[in-house]
Amino acid sequence: MWGIVAGLVSYPVFSWYSKRFLDDQGLESGFTRILLVFLVATILSSALGYGVSWLTTPAHTQSTQAALEKKSTVILGKELRCLQNPSSPACQSAAQQGKALENQLLGSLGAGSGQQ
Repeated sequence: MWGIVAGLVSYPVFSWYSKRFLDDQGLESGFTRILLVFLVATILSSALGYGVSWLTTPAHTQSTQAALEKKSTVILGKELRCLQNPSSPACQSAAQQGKALENQLLGSLGAGSGQQ
């Protein structure tokens, strides 16, 4: 949460300093300069937000996040292989599991909304 706040607050500051720096360098106003200011401000504010988020996240949560990132990378790799060969048995099994999970989630959502 603090990473998002730091990134949002720092973006205008980085943008302003980038414009000022490019003025001092003598770069003329135009699309290239606007794009360069946008990229610099985005990269710097994202890096600051990531750093603040990393510093404020407890260690046990970081290990959980790393495990989730690894699992999602594996899932994305499987999906990429399925895009290349959708008729393979592994892809058919994954599609069936996905549909079963979707039905289970939608069923629990329907049941949950009826209880309110």
